[in-house]
Amino acid sequence: MENSRISIITVCFNCEGLIERTVKSVVDQTYTNIQYIVIDGGSTDNTLNIIKQYENDIDVLVSEKDDGIYDAMNKGLGYATGDLVYFLNAGDCLYDNDVLRNIVEGLRANPDSNILYGDYIYYDDTGEQRCSGHRTGIPDLIRRGYCHQTTFAKKSTFLKCGKFDTEYKIYADFDWLLRALIAGQNMRYLGMPVVYYLKGGESESHIVRDYFEKIKVIQKNTGIRGLLSLGISSPVIIFRYLSKKLGDKRKMARPNEIRVDN
Repeated sequence: MENSRISIITVCFNCEGLIERTVKSVVDQTYTNIQYIVIDGGSTDNTLNIIKQYENDIDVLVSEKDDGIYDAMNKGLGYATGDLVYFLNAGDCLYDNDVLRNIVEGLRANPDSNILYGDYIYYDDTGEQRCSGHRTGIPDLIRRGYCHQTTFAKKSTFLKCGKFDTEYKIYADFDWLLRALIAGQNMRYLGMPVVYYLKGGESESHIVRDYFEKIKVIQKNTGIRGLLSLGISSPVIIFRYLSKKLGDKRKMARPNEIRVDN
């Protein structure tokens, strides 16, 4: 564990204004046993040219069309050889130059932990706020969610639990984490800031629509108990979801109307 290798995967597409800060936060780390993987979706702006300025520090660079963010993340997993795997998306940055060194120290202190996680700094052009990632169990995780960019998982956990389910467009990472915990993988909270997380990501747009996907993930993995846990924090959205499901069932049950012209 002392010299654990960390595979860091950055997926990106047409993000020329964001990508450099992300890449620099990796290549400037004081911990050096890193495998850096960049999966670009075939950018048509200046993103790839910026990335290539750091090609001496990038172990794997792929630029090709993909089927969405989780397909790209799965591609990155296919190249990962590290003991730990971490995803850092374009626009997000490691908290400081010692984050990875501190993560490895956390792993050394908790060798039986499968997933390590910490806090994130939520930021945009107007300010920032530190948010705690600490969750006390699956019900608390369901109620409060989590930030995938705070999470380092052992490669062995991905081998056991599989990749991301690309059926989901927003919450495949949440689905993966629930599957991992239900499979007996354990999480250890380190209580340290890990990442600057840029506001305005995919899961923050079209909130109600996307929350329906989250509810599907929770229902699939945890059943009614999980929905009850979510209902404590988001009763309105649960009500809208159940109302929509009921409406869909009524439409399916309604017999086809036959029009008779006189």
